[in-house]
Amino acid sequence: MDKKTYTNESVLERLTSLISEGERLWEEFKANEIGIIEDVVSFTRWSTSCLNILDKLSVSTNRFVKQFEIWVIGGPGQKMNIGAALGILKSAKDEYSLGLAIDYHLSVSAAVFSGLLDEADYLIQKKYLRAAAVLIGASLEEGLKTRAKSELIEIGQRDTLNPLIHKLKSPEIGVLTAFEATELEAVAKMRNDAAHGGEFEYSKNQVEEVHKKVTAVLQKLLGTK
Repeated sequence: MDKKTYTNESVLERLTSLISEGERLWEEFKANEIGIIEDVVSFTRWSTSCLNILDKLSVSTNRFVKQFEIWVIGGPGQKMNIGAALGILKSAKDEYSLGLAIDYHLSVSAAVFSGLLDEADYLIQKKYLRAAAVLIGASLEEGLKTRAKSELIEIGQRDTLNPLIHKLKSPEIGVLTAFEATELEAVAKMRNDAAHGGEFEYSKNQVEEVHKKVTAVLQKLLGTK
């Protein structure tokens, strides 16, 4: 079965737009008889926007950024080359379209949810168990939504924890095992008990155990695919 990869259409559209602008600047540069960039404002806006989006495509190595900067920064011993920079931008779009660039949605989400779970652990140690359970559940729900998008699953407003768990364990998706799904359904119940203001009879050990389970699941779902 082919691996599905989530690509954000707005990112692809932005890359296409920047490539078009880069081609315009490249043609103007080639037509300039003295070989200089006359429209410095447009070039600066273009290169800055390119660096911004390239930085999002490769959050670990930033290879695209490093290569792009070589050709757009210039300076002593360096020469700006719009054509070379444009080639890197086109390569980035090709790699992202094929799912071979780092999936920044999962990478960034993994870092964000790790921070939230650290906060939940702090609350557990302070014995704010209800607040910790709500935060753990919220982290899990958003993490499941992020992974669902990477599997091209449509997400609606009513897709909270249990519907998301059901979709991700379905045979055609198979991201969650039946055992994992059952464990996460218990997490959903704890989150609901905590969030709805009724009796919350879970012990510190139970909340800690749920924290460990959610941490492990999110590491699996948002780490290396």
